[in-house]
Amino acid sequence: MAPSELHPAPGAPDFALDVAGSFAANVARAGTLPALAALLGAAASDLGFSFFAIAEHANLARPPPDLLLLHNYPPGWADAFMLGGWRHDPAWHAASCRLAGFRWSELPALMRLSDMERAHLAAARRAGLGNGYTVPLHAPGGRTASCSFAVRPRHCVAPRALLAADFIAQRAFLAASSILGTPSRRPHLSPRERECVVLMAQGKTDWEIARILGLSEETVTRYLKTARQRFGVTRRTQLALAAMSAGLIEMRDCISWA
Repeated sequence: MAPSELHPAPGAPDFALDVAGSFAANVARAGTLPALAALLGAAASDLGFSFFAIAEHANLARPPPDLLLLHNYPPGWADAFMLGGWRHDPAWHAASCRLAGFRWSELPALMRLSDMERAHLAAARRAGLGNGYTVPLHAPGGRTASCSFAVRPRHCVAPRALLAADFIAQRAFLAASSILGTPSRRPHLSPRERECVVLMAQGKTDWEIARILGLSEETVTRYLKTARQRFGVTRRTQLALAAMSAGLIEMRDCISWA
């Protein structure tokens, strides 16, 4: 992978927020999978990605009739993937056991790559895909999937695009699950929990949140622990992303203006 791909690049500070906000406003009206694919492709392009794919983790040799699979990958690569390439896709494997999004360039550090997995990445590059970013998607009691965004070789995207990609992937998964008749359970936040999550997403410590809200630090810690358990996540960043994907907080809430 070229070191510049998915590496910090200059860009308008709020462009990713605008793309994510626009996607959130329109995705609720996407009543079909083709409409959702069009919205997802447009959002990916606006963020600087050339390709996207949201795929349910299933046996593609014998796919279920309601398989979730939307993408704009090059036809030759898509055909090779469906014919068995998915079995050797390290991003697919990593997404099956991770909660946080990851760059494809991070895969050697996340897992021991087999020769077949290395060959898969090399074939993807020959097909026109550079580095990518994959978001694991796990619906409690429902589908397991992942959403990947990729640039062309030697292209790059601004760093804010990755956070927006996380948000867009989660929202797209909720919309697709609803279209397919398997809506995932959406946890809730109490007003106090939401205040704590918003401040946490802005980078505040539990002590700082307690001072701002007039609570004890122990109470703030308890609120955030309860919220993480409700969403089934373990990290603060994952909680912020989960709350955004559920529509309980907005991306702009996560920016501290102090």
